[in-house]
Amino acid sequence: MWPKAASTTSKTLTGKAALVGGSSFGIGATMARELSRRGAHVIINYPFPAKKGRAEEVLCSLLGVARSIIVEADFSTLTGPQLLAAAAAAEFRKIDILVNNTGIGAFSPLDTPDDADRGTLLLTRACLKYLSQEGSRIINICSSTSRDPISHTTIYAGSKGMIERFTRCWARKLPHKYWCTVNSIASGPVAVGQMLSWPQEFLESLRANFDRAPFAPKSSWRNGVYLPVTDGSTIC
Repeated sequence: MWPKAASTTSKTLTGKAALVGGSSFGIGATMARELSRRGAHVIINYPFPAKKGRAEEVLCSLLGVARSIIVEADFSTLTGPQLLAAAAAAEFRKIDILVNNTGIGAFSPLDTPDDADRGTLLLTRACLKYLSQEGSRIINICSSTSRDPISHTTIYAGSKGMIERFTRCWARKLPHKYWCTVNSIASGPVAVGQMLSWPQEFLESLRANFDRAPFAPKSSWRNGVYLPVTDGSTIC
């Protein structure tokens, strides 16, 4: 069960509207809960009718008091991202935070391509005209796999590497026009339901990588990070 928010939790995002792509399960659902806990209105996305129940469960699990909604939008289509952005703007009149969290599964053999990851580009493009000019944020969810790939991650690692490059390009160009910042988060393996359903051989290779790393709990998980604070004047 998601832990109850402490009474001292800072409502730093009160009044903000946060759109989280792919937020009906896994990492996206966790981010939706945290954004709500900090006071934001959250737009929860699910891809098609069969997944609506999961999105409703996430909506019911939000601990914040701000109004939040669920929206069906399939990112493997050209129209899905546009529908999601328009629905968010219609409900909250703006988008303060965009979290690009959609993508193909990490276990993605070369001969089974998936077009879902283009949703990052299409959703960002659709949201630009709705971004708040009071310090909006774009956060792209990448993966450590793009720099340390293992077997059967050709498509996933490549697509996440592409999103890294999106972030670098957008961080130079978008702030001047849309008053936003653009950053990415590259996470390691996260034991959510989808990951645990992958083939055992693949999970064992992930475990081997994990076992080589120094153990680090909570915030210490950020280990070996190079974080330039340069306002984007240098893109490293």
